Amino acid sequence: MQEFKITKWSEFEATLYQHVLSPHKRGQKIKATSSPQPLFRGLGNSQWGLQTTLERSHPLECSSEHVSFLKYMRNALASKPIIESLTGKRWEEVPDFGQFSKLFEKHLKQDGWLNTFFNRVPVFEYLTYLRHHGFPSPSLDWTSSPYVAALFAFDAIQKDTEYVAVNALVRDHMQTASSAQHLFVIGPYMRTHPRHHLQQSQYTMCVKLAENDYSFCRHDEAFVGIGAVRAKLIRILISADQRILALKNLDLMNINPFSVYGSEESLMRTIAQRQFLTKDWN
Repeated sequence: MQEFKITKWSEFEATLYQHVLSPHKRGQKIKATSSPQPLFRGLGNSQWGLQTTLERSHPLECSSEHVSFLKYMRNALASKPIIESLTGKRWEEVPDFGQFSKLFEKHLKQDGWLNTFFNRVPVFEYLTYLRHHGFPSPSLDWTSSPYVAALFAFDAIQKDTEYVAVNALVRDHMQTASSAQHLFVIGPYMRTHPRHHLQQSQYTMCVKLAENDYSFCRHDEAFVGIGAVRAKLIRILISADQRILALKNLDLMNINPFSVYGSEESLMRTIAQRQFLTKDWN
């Protein structure tokens, strides 16, 4: 992991281009001509780790080393009839858990099974819909835009925060792996909630082989296990006292809560930020 600390918002773009977006800074194993574009994730406190909503929502259940992939899929697929009944939406191509478990058992020991799963676009479209509506998810959301990531970092921070963080994931393939762990990147092309496209989202999921199952890995640990040759994490820490200037500049680029969420609540937050934080009443 590489980390760069800056105290001025004006230094963000220069740091970004020098250390993340410049192909000459990516190392010999990662070439700009063939590598996927970097992905970014903003955090409102530089002390926070790369935690999924599943880890944050159920910390006790996720504290062990083995969080079952099959158990999670059982819960997600068992919820589908209820969600369809109450929302009117349909995911006809998504199998029920009985069908899914048969597919799982058939391909568990075959090389490339995880690729097969993530190529089943309707399944992940359904999981992405759940994620955007508050259902705990083992996937971590990223954005293709470093400026959207910066908005997420500065949008709502605690009073005692010293630095926010914009994390950059640089990799040489859509999936990276060690002998024990696999980190998959999914997206951006799918039909799901509008926020997915407004936020230019992509997602990572990290798993490892368990007995007759897969289990989810923590992303922080996965980057250590996978190593820096195939994927590396770069962190840009920005002083939290730059929040108002950053939000004002991002809003001038039409990057604000309303542009990335599209809801009435986010519209009110955007208007309030303009009135209370960035408007010069003098």
